[in-house]
Amino acid sequence: MPDQVVVIGSVNVDHAVRADFFPAPGETIAGREVRTGLGGKGANQAVAARLAGAAVRMVGRVGADSDGEKAKQRLADRGVDVAGVGTVTDVPTGSAWITVTPDDNSIIVVPGANAHWDDGQSLSSDGVTLCQLEIPLAVVERAASECTGTFVLNAAPAQPLPDSLLAQCDVLVVNEHELGVVGPGFDVRAAHAALLDRGVGAVITTIGAAGAVLTDAGETLELPAIPADVVDTTGAGDAFVGVLAARLTAGDSLREAVRWGMAAGSLAVRRAGAQESFPTAMDIRQLLGS
Repeated sequence: MPDQVVVIGSVNVDHAVRADFFPAPGETIAGREVRTGLGGKGANQAVAARLAGAAVRMVGRVGADSDGEKAKQRLADRGVDVAGVGTVTDVPTGSAWITVTPDDNSIIVVPGANAHWDDGQSLSSDGVTLCQLEIPLAVVERAASECTGTFVLNAAPAQPLPDSLLAQCDVLVVNEHELGVVGPGFDVRAAHAALLDRGVGAVITTIGAAGAVLTDAGETLELPAIPADVVDTTGAGDAFVGVLAARLTAGDSLREAVRWGMAAGSLAVRRAGAQESFPTAMDIRQLLGS
């Protein structure tokens, strides 16, 4: 049984501003507050998995700057193994610029060091390997090919994916927008069926307050969300995916892992920030009553 989550992905510094609404093109509005902290889908999911109780190894890239050193230290302080986080000279640490409103958020990502990888580094794992798409697709493809355990891909930010990569995905996680890019032109059930035909082992689509849809081995389940008073949706998807990977590492069924992930997302939206809002395993157990 795998005993570790290996997250191969992005490490960013997030700059988030809260506002009452999004500005229109050419418009200037007043924001409420600004927060700066550790982010990137890879780092976020690594922290979420660690808080959920998994041993986690992070593989990523940061710049040779103060942001990179702070990002590695923040991950280490959370209990994440950062030996696989390399430093790239002459390139800044990746960054994300986030606008948060009461109803939603928008994000612009500047990849920085996340786009610069050493082709010779081993990405092999016999546990649960978790990737996203904020790093070069070639790195994701190599991680999938070197994984001898369970390969989980969160296809975000969305982009079309080759069949050769999809065929190596044991679990593919997307939201509705991402599903429309990976499997365009279908409703959720039809898109899931098409992705399984292309070789994906199982597909999960998260649908915000409507819950999630899971298709595994030809069976499709619609799982209701856990209601929450939403404060900030930033990072909720990463909480879902990180906790999902942690529970797969613990030996849970995919359906039970999705249940934990949905609880993590529900708890995360109740607080401001990304990693600052992520729940612990105890928080999730209390919400689930288990």
